[in-house]
Amino acid sequence: MFTVSALLWIYLAILIALIILAIVAQMTIKAIETLHLKNAIQTLWNRKAPLESFIRPNHLYDHLYLKHLKQYPHQDNQYIDDKTWSDLDLDELFQQLNFNFSAIGEMRLFATLRGMYAIKGEQLIETFKKHRNFREFVSLKLAQIGKSVYPKYPDEIQTIPRQTLHMLSPIFPFIGLVVLPFSVPLGGFITIAALIYNVFLSSKLKKSFEDELNSMYYTSNVLKRARTISLHDEAPQLDVNFSHFKTARYLSGIVGSASNANEGAMFTNVIKSMFNLDYVLFHLIQQSFKEHEEEVLACYDYIGMIDNTYSIALWRETLDTQVKPEATDHPTIDFDGIVHPLLPNAVPNDLNIQRHILLTGSNASGKSTFMKAVAINLILAQYTNTALAERFVYKPGHIYTSMANQDDVMSGDSYFMAEIKSVRRLFNLPSDQFNYCFIDEIFKGTNTTERVAASDSVLAYLAEQDNYRILAATHDIELAEWLQEQYTNYHFNEDIQDDEIHFDYKIKKGKANTRNAIELLRITDFPERVYSDAKTNTQKLEES
Repeated sequence: MFTVSALLWIYLAILIALIILAIVAQMTIKAIETLHLKNAIQTLWNRKAPLESFIRPNHLYDHLYLKHLKQYPHQDNQYIDDKTWSDLDLDELFQQLNFNFSAIGEMRLFATLRGMYAIKGEQLIETFKKHRNFREFVSLKLAQIGKSVYPKYPDEIQTIPRQTLHMLSPIFPFIGLVVLPFSVPLGGFITIAALIYNVFLSSKLKKSFEDELNSMYYTSNVLKRARTISLHDEAPQLDVNFSHFKTARYLSGIVGSASNANEGAMFTNVIKSMFNLDYVLFHLIQQSFKEHEEEVLACYDYIGMIDNTYSIALWRETLDTQVKPEATDHPTIDFDGIVHPLLPNAVPNDLNIQRHILLTGSNASGKSTFMKAVAINLILAQYTNTALAERFVYKPGHIYTSMANQDDVMSGDSYFMAEIKSVRRLFNLPSDQFNYCFIDEIFKGTNTTERVAASDSVLAYLAEQDNYRILAATHDIELAEWLQEQYTNYHFNEDIQDDEIHFDYKIKKGKANTRNAIELLRITDFPERVYSDAKTNTQKLEES
């Protein structure tokens, strides 16, 4: 028969053992995970591979960008708009560039391609390339931040009102210890009841602020890793007084976790729920975040910048052709060997664009691909200091497209109405900025007569604007003649040999002088009558 004193010590021993076991389990699993991360990171650069090759279902790549637009709605015309993003398949480009280790790195990259930021750390890129130990050191710290949570930014974390009773709940189980020497049954009941109460209370409270809680733990990890990286001799310096965040860095490092991804974290979370520690930790830490919010945001910005710089450095290693672009004040785009970043084995092209450009040519000859190549490289040049070309000189400016238009079933817009809206927005661009406009097959959703008439008036009007540079493509040869005073004509063509059509995808001076639509009817075995009638009709239309 145990004495009351013995029961007390047994109870304390079990409780302390559970807490120690939880901490040891989490530390052990973290050590194993760190070892696995180190091993994986060692091969990434040579393999030119990201740590993760899948898209997480909880990803919020656009969160930072949308957060900024919400705060500064008047700046929306300074960035790559949704239409241009869609036309140029920039989601796919984002994935090609995404070698980030952290969620905030991914959000920063998305915002960078939207035009919010620019990669300026060429010295850091060179350090990543040349110094393996530093590269792997930084990679590990970034990977330890990870992507398990796409957090709210510190200035978005809501303040949760502090309730004294909830803050005192961790000591409730210990009340039983006080009672235990006087009444074992009552002391045991109080202890068990308090633990059960805390478990239910913790579960209920976490449902009301779980996003804030996970974001806070994530932020604590960001602070910890930012400090560690910034102390390295080869890393950029960070002007933050980390003594403001000792509680966040140390306390959350022991019992804080933004996910339940491993057994150690789950065991720790059980202990935390028994003492309602998440609620208490949140309120102990959030005050320092609110008081020093600018410094916390600086750490987010620092980690995002470091992660993005690594990502761009590794992406460049995957490229066969690349150059650091040269910016100029002259309204020009002058390049040699430009290629489309998303096309394997893309055909390079050279051009010096001093005036507005009108492209003509057959279907599938390369007009749209060329314009997209120029537009995407303008974006990459300005925001990643990289161009996929042998030489690339350009005037910085804002990029807008009207290309891949389609019906909008939800809004009820027809194809032509979608075109109208897409082109109309090009008339409202700020006059204090230089604007590149890429227009593909303008107004093809209507009849020939009105299409040519409307296209001529629109392209002529836009060409008169001093701060515009227009690159447009059309099938309507009439436009090449009508607009030759304002636009320089270029074309792509094809060659039909042995009933096979061949494209060289090379841009050439002048308007197109070949057509392939009628010949394609013959090559693809349409009835002879259809082919001959089509040729006759073409001659009639040209003579009329």
